[in-house]
Amino acid sequence: MAFSATNAAFEGFKVVRRHPLALIFWALFYAGIMIAGLALVGGSLIGLMSAVEALETSGATSPEANMPVLAGYMTVFAIIVPVSLIASAMIYAAVSRAVLRPTESAFGYLRLGMDEVRVLVVSLALFVVFMVLGSVVVGIIGVVAGITTAADMPALWLLVVLLVCAAIALFAWLGVRLSLAIPITMAERRIAIFDSFAFTKGRFWPLLGMALLAFVMSMVVGLLGSLVALPVQLATGGLESLAELEGESLQVIVQTAWPAIAAWVVVNAVMSALQVAVLYAPFSAAYRDLKGGLTDAPALG
Repeated sequence: MAFSATNAAFEGFKVVRRHPLALIFWALFYAGIMIAGLALVGGSLIGLMSAVEALETSGATSPEANMPVLAGYMTVFAIIVPVSLIASAMIYAAVSRAVLRPTESAFGYLRLGMDEVRVLVVSLALFVVFMVLGSVVVGIIGVVAGITTAADMPALWLLVVLLVCAAIALFAWLGVRLSLAIPITMAERRIAIFDSFAFTKGRFWPLLGMALLAFVMSMVVGLLGSLVALPVQLATGGLESLAELEGESLQVIVQTAWPAIAAWVVVNAVMSALQVAVLYAPFSAAYRDLKGGLTDAPALG
């Protein structure tokens, strides 16, 4: 099967068209995650919003003045990050399953099993790779920038700019070369982090174009979602109204602000479900097409 970057980029819309119930399941999944997240961090989130508002009102810039905001963020992240990682693994696996195993359509392709564990492991491994590499690159650029500043030689800033451009190119190249790791992991039912290099060899530009097109389409979906959400937020007061409920119990918060919370959850759940399909499905479609079209690729399983 020939690989077409343009056709693969539209795979998310094709999945939704073929299996519209999947979008509903994904939206319900996101809604459940959002509701659970609000229940877990609702009080901390309200406190954080109040702390940010107080900091903006005071205009203070000292580290001590920023501590309440920092503490609020750390509390929220400590709860949200693990939940987000698990949810991301489940939804990415579901989207890949919809492309690579379309017959497994029960519950909108959502599962919680070894596929999701493998996707989570691969996601974390890729995150570590990029974090370590990013730290090294940023460190090198920082050292060069420091030397340039100390030497008082403005002309050397051209070298810093070139290094930044090279770093962007490096991460774009590596991101594309590793972009099929999760689809391969799903298709082969095994952890496959670097197998992606074999499939993406010589296809950097088509895959990059596919990724950029999918990203642009996801941004368009987000923009349309914002236009839909705006009148709903105006009608319900938006989540900003929660700042007035600081110190209240969760029951009082829900009873008072449930229209704003419900509107926010519904709109964001639907938009998130559609955006994740638009962003993730193209990579699984690319692997599917390349797997069918490659005759010289090494066997993967």
